[in-house]
Amino acid sequence: MKCFAFLISLILSLCQVESRCQVYGWTVLGNNLPNTISTVTISDIAVIGDSMWITSGYGTYLNQVPGEIYFSADRGNTFTIQTTLYGTHAIHMLDAKRGWCGGVEGQVYSTINGGSSWERRFSLGRTLMDIDFPANSDTGICTGFTGGVKWLTPAGLITINMQGLVSNIYSVSCIDRNHAFVAGEEIIGPITNGVFLMNQSYPGTNGIYAIEMVDTLVGWCVGSPTAAGAYDSLGCMIIRTTDGQEWHEQVNPVKGKYGTLMAVKALNSQEVWTVGTSGVILHTADGGENWVREAEGVTDEMLYGIHVVNNQEVYVTGNNRTLLKYGLINSVDEASASVRPLKVYPIPVKNKLILKTADSNPVDRLWIYEMNGRLLYYQSNPQDNFIDLSRIQPGMYILKTEYRNNFYTERILKIN
Repeated sequence: MKCFAFLISLILSLCQVESRCQVYGWTVLGNNLPNTISTVTISDIAVIGDSMWITSGYGTYLNQVPGEIYFSADRGNTFTIQTTLYGTHAIHMLDAKRGWCGGVEGQVYSTINGGSSWERRFSLGRTLMDIDFPANSDTGICTGFTGGVKWLTPAGLITINMQGLVSNIYSVSCIDRNHAFVAGEEIIGPITNGVFLMNQSYPGTNGIYAIEMVDTLVGWCVGSPTAAGAYDSLGCMIIRTTDGQEWHEQVNPVKGKYGTLMAVKALNSQEVWTVGTSGVILHTADGGENWVREAEGVTDEMLYGIHVVNNQEVYVTGNNRTLLKYGLINSVDEASASVRPLKVYPIPVKNKLILKTADSNPVDRLWIYEMNGRLLYYQSNPQDNFIDLSRIQPGMYILKTEYRNNFYTERILKIN
C-alpha cells in the first residue's frame, strides 16, 4: 500500500513539470481566421515550418468576389488575406516561398514570395480540384473535372492522355518523378512514366474523393460507395492497396452512417488520417486494421482539408471557419487554476469525478483523452456535475471541458 501511494505521489509530482508530462489533444483555431463571406467554404491547407496557407473556393466571376487564401506566419494564431482572381480548391507549397494553387475556372496560380502575390499562370480548362508534387521536384500534377489531368511545370501545362475518360478526377498523389496515382468518382489509376493505366481492381464504387499513396504499393482511397456527392447509409468508405493494384475495403467506425470521406493523408504505411462530412475525423496507427474517431463532438461541419506534420501535429480544415489542430495542449489553465470558475475533484479519483462551477450549472461539453491524445469519452450538455469513471481503467488521463465559451484542461489520475 505504501508503494502504491508513493507511485501516485511520484506521478502527480512529475506532472507538475510540463516538459515531463506533455499532453496532446484537439484545439479549435477557427476563430483566428478572418470572418469574410469566403470563409464559408474553407478547402485545402499547406504548412511549411511556421507558415500556413488555407484556401477558399468561394470567389468566382459570377459573385464578383476574388479568391482568398488565409496566410499565417505563426502556425494559425493570426492570419492575413492573400488574394487570387477566383477561388482556389487546392494548394501545394514547394517551400516557404514557392508554391502553386488553383481552382475555379481551372485557373492555376504561382507564387515566389510566400503568397504576398499570386500570379495567374495557366488554365486547366475546367475546375481544378487537386495539386501535388513529389519531393524535391519542380514538376507536379494537377487534376480536375471531366478527366482533366496535366503535368504542372514552370513552363506550362502538359496534357496526360486519360484514354477518353471524362470522370471528375478529384485527387492526385505523386510518389516520385515517374510515378503517381489519380482518383475520382469511379476511377483509380497509376501514371507511370507519363502513361495512365487502367489496371486497378477495387470494390464497386463511383464515389471516390481522395487518394494517398505512401509508395507505389501501399495507399488509401476514401469516399462513398455510391455516386460522388450522395449521402447514403453506406457512406464513409475506406479502401486500401498493398500491391499497387488490388484494393480492399477496411472497416471503420462510421461505415454505414450518412456521409462521405473527403480527404486522406498518410504519415507512413501505418499512421493515416482521413476527414469528411459531419465533422468526421478518423485516425489509424496500425495501417487501418483499427480506425479511431477523433475529436468527436468538436464540430459537425463538412471537413475538406488535412495536413499531417508528424504524429504529434495535425491540422484539419472545413466549412464555416473550421480549423482544428491536434497537438500539445496549452497548459495556461493550470497556471490560473486558482482564479478560474471551474474546479475538478477528487484527484486522484476512483469512480465519480465531480465538476464544480461558479454558478453550479453543468458544463457545456466535456472530453476525456488518453495521454497519447486519443479520445476516450465525450458528453454534450451533461445533466449533472458528476462523471462516472467506473468503466475506465486506472491510469492518467486528460479531462477537457467547455464552460461559458471557455475551454479548460485537467490531468486526472484514475485509481482502483
